[in-house]
Formats: sequence, structure tokens, C-alpha cells
Amino acid sequence: MNVPERFSELWTDYLEGELDEAGMAELRDMLAADESLLQLAADMYQTHRLLGLAVAEVPSRQDQFVEEVMSRLPEDSQSFVSGVMADVGRLATASVQKKEAAPPARSQRRSAMYFVVALSLLAVVSYGVWTTMRSDVAQSTTEESLDGKVRFTSMARAKFFGELAPPARSVLTPLREYVLMSGLVKIKFPAGATAIVEGPAVFRVLSDECLALDIGRCSVHAPDGAEGFRVETPVTHVVDRGTRFTVNVSEMSETEVQVIEGAADVYEANPTAKPARDEIRLTDGKALKLAKGRVFAANDIPFDASTYRRGLPDRIVSYKATKAADGGAEDLISVTVQRDGRIREILVEDLIPSHVTAFKAVSTGAYLCGKETLPSPRIETSSDCSLVTGVINPGGSVEPLTSDPVLSGESATPGLAIQFDQPIVNGPGPDVVFFDLQTFSNPPDGDAFHISPLKFHDGLKSHTIRVYDLTMESASVCNLTDFYVHMYGQPAASLAELESLEATPIKQGIRFRGLAVGIDLSDLGYAPGEKVEGLFFQDAMDDGHYVDPVYVGGLPAIR
Repeated sequence: MNVPERFSELWTDYLEGELDEAGMAELRDMLAADESLLQLAADMYQTHRLLGLAVAEVPSRQDQFVEEVMSRLPEDSQSFVSGVMADVGRLATASVQKKEAAPPARSQRRSAMYFVVALSLLAVVSYGVWTTMRSDVAQSTTEESLDGKVRFTSMARAKFFGELAPPARSVLTPLREYVLMSGLVKIKFPAGATAIVEGPAVFRVLSDECLALDIGRCSVHAPDGAEGFRVETPVTHVVDRGTRFTVNVSEMSETEVQVIEGAADVYEANPTAKPARDEIRLTDGKALKLAKGRVFAANDIPFDASTYRRGLPDRIVSYKATKAADGGAEDLISVTVQRDGRIREILVEDLIPSHVTAFKAVSTGAYLCGKETLPSPRIETSSDCSLVTGVINPGGSVEPLTSDPVLSGESATPGLAIQFDQPIVNGPGPDVVFFDLQTFSNPPDGDAFHISPLKFHDGLKSHTIRVYDLTMESASVCNLTDFYVHMYGQPAASLAELESLEATPIKQGIRFRGLAVGIDLSDLGYAPGEKVEGLFFQDAMDDGHYVDPVYVGGLPAIR
């Protein structure tokens, strides 16, 4: 849907504090006559900018702001929009009435900030609607048949500028500018063409057969029936002739085209250019760099097949969990994972459980989470399938281990050791799934941690994870049910102290989410097929937050 030009002008002026009284009245009338304009505004670039301003205005209230917004979420988006419309009318009227008593700039700024909050709320509502629609955190596990629309089919650690990542299979808004800060997204077009876009990138869908790439890289596959699909850059149009190719656009708009298979025709992005005369045909194994200064230039460059991505990386894609009475996720049902390029859902009963065998913390805090009353022995919280029970806040080290951890005694290594119920076999992609508690005041990418072998041998090393597969901003992450943390008055330096020291239960009053990441044993140096009986985890001590493992399970061997 196109944004009406006049509305766009008024909206921009309003947000910049430059809208006069007549413009204010015109904008108010447009909003009153068409509620969809408010939702359209949420998609505009200005929304991103204002969301950032909202935080900048009150940095000390970032967390409180989010929590307040979450607590004020309406039951449905329609009631929210109606409420906003009513408030817009009241505020606009109040703005006019107060105009004589207050400086104009201040009045406009106050009103603009209202819109910031309103749009922020709308963005959060949209996320809430997404998560509600997910129902038990269910996510698409395959690239299902499409319905004639351009859709995101999958994502890997995708971060968008100023907004949450859209859910899998969501429809892309035509002509809307998407700013992918990092990660990868896969887009499928109705005729069958797919494009994997790598961040940082700015792109738009121009039609069912055309992607505009202003900056960044994309890998295109156009199978039989999708010939004619094209990628438009600031200086070229690349038209597929049944092929695989990559397009890479630099900040200076220079465009590199690498044809992996088949052929592609390249045209100058010039309305006066005549395709029949100006086209450049590239066949497999050929590459060009195209630039437009005073003249359009095309130069041969080395062919590099490694620039082409045939798929997204292996990772934890999503998970399902039971719902508690408060609607939050509680017990893990299944994990959807991509291994060796193939996506499959693994039921929790097919995962290989683990249990904690050593623990040492170096400061006071909460070491257990779960219900108000702990089981006996307490350590049982580490071996169930709940996403809100576990042994949390272990000690750590800035530098990862290079030798065996000490698991007991006064010289024990700060951290947490686990033992799997049966050895894990190192296969392609993730071999272990790791869940972590996280709230809005914690690092959105997850708490960084080191993973080390329990027994080092030649070739083995520690591995550090700083970005999870499913982060606070992932549409596949779910809100967790309420739980208690059990506070200790002194550091627990062993499992025995974890069991014996006095602990006070405290109910968590803020919302937590369950983040997840896959651990590839190859990253620790294990050979393919090598078996691993246990691992050692340490917080990376890179900030004031500690990792909170609530479920660690091994993936079954690939058959």
C-alpha cells in the first residue's frame, strides 16, 4: 500500500516540529477519516528514528519504559488503534487550546513525543500480536507453499534497524524500505525465485518479480519458471535467465555481479538505455563490477563462487513449549534445528538430558530458579525440561580455559559442569541446545559464555558464544511463565553448598524470555563422530550480567 503523499508530508513536518496550525488541522482530519494511516505511519522510516529518540530522551527509564508499555498492552490491536485515535483527537484539541498559553515549539514537541509513545506502543503491540499468533511458540519449520505473495521464509540472527525482526512467513510490504543491520533473511517470490540478503543491507520489494538492493549482498536462485526475475541496484538492473547469481552493492553504489550457474543480463539503470542494445550477458563463471560516474563502466573482476549462499547457516530455528496458566512458556516440547542444511523438529523426549555435576559462584546472588519451593535435592532443577528452572549465575572468567577445569575443592574453577545422560556424537551443525533466561535489562543478544571440554586433549579448545541464535529480538522467542529465584546470602562454592546454604525465594515481577543457541562441538575442536560426555560452562564476565542456563540438552546423532 502506498503512503499518500500529502499525509507523508504532513506527518514528517509534524514529527520534525515544523507543522503549523493549518497543517495540524489537516493532519488531524486525515487521521480521523482513515485509521489505517496510523498503521501506515508505523511502517515509515520516521518511526525508526523516533523510537531511537524515545530512548535517548529518557535513557534512565529504558527498562521501565518497556515494562510499562508491556503492562499496558490492550487485548487486541483494534482496540489499541481505536484508543490511539481517540487520544489523538483529544490531544490535538488540547494542543490548540493550550497554544496561547505555551510556547509553540514546546507544544509541538510534547505532541510529537505523544506520537513517539503511540508508535512505540503500536510496534510493541505488533510484536505482541505476532507472538500471540505463534501459539505455543509454534513456528514454521519448512518453506511452505506460498500464496502468491512475497514472503520472508526464514531468518538467521537477523536484526532490523529500529524494529523487531518480523516472524517467519510474514509478507513483505511492497515498496517499503527494509534496513537489515546484520544477519541473513531468505525471501521467496511467487514464481519461485529466492533471494538471501545479508546484512548490512537496504532493500525493497518492487514487484512479484523484482527486488531493489540499495546496498548489501544478495544471493539469487531463479529455477525454471522464474526466469526474468531481476535485481535492481542504483546503477544496474540484473535480469535472471535461469540461474544462480550474487549481487553486491557497495556504499558508493558500485555493483558486483557474479554468475554461479546459467546466465544473467545486466543493464544500466538508465531509463533511456535500450535493453536490446545495452545489455551485457554474463554466463556461469563470469563476474563484473559496474559503476556509474560520468559514464557507465563495466570491468571484469575475479570470479568468486564463495560469495554465493545456497542457504542459511545451521542453527536453532525455533522451539515449542507448553503454556502455563499465565500464558507464558513453561516446559519444552520440541526444538526445531537446521543441521547439515536440513530443518527438522526434535521432540524433547528425543533430546539427550544433562545434569549439573559441579558448580562454583564467586559472589552472592540467586543460584537456583523455579518454583517457590525447591525440590529435594535442589539440583533436580537442572535436569528437567522446564525453561524456568535451573542452576543459574555460575562464576566465570574473562579468559576461557586452556586446560582441564578443577571440579571440586578450594581451587575449584568458577563455573558449571554438566554430564549428559549418554555421550553426544559430534555431527554437522549444532550438537547441543542451550537455553538462557533473559529480560529486557539484560544483553539482548544473550549472556556471553565460554564452553570448554571437561578433558582437554590435542586439538581441543574453549569456544565463546556472544550472540545467540534466538535473541530477545527474535520473533521465535517466547515469553516465559512467572518463576522464583532463590537468593543466597553468601557465594556457593560447591554443589554441597548449593544444597545446604539458606536460600530465600523471590518471585520475579518482570517478564523474561527464553533465548536459545546451538553449540557445535566442532567449534571446540572435536572431530566428526567424536563422542562427548560432558562440558564446562563459564560466564564470559564481560559485563554485570551472568548466564542463566535453564536447559542444556544434546541433539540425537544424525542417521
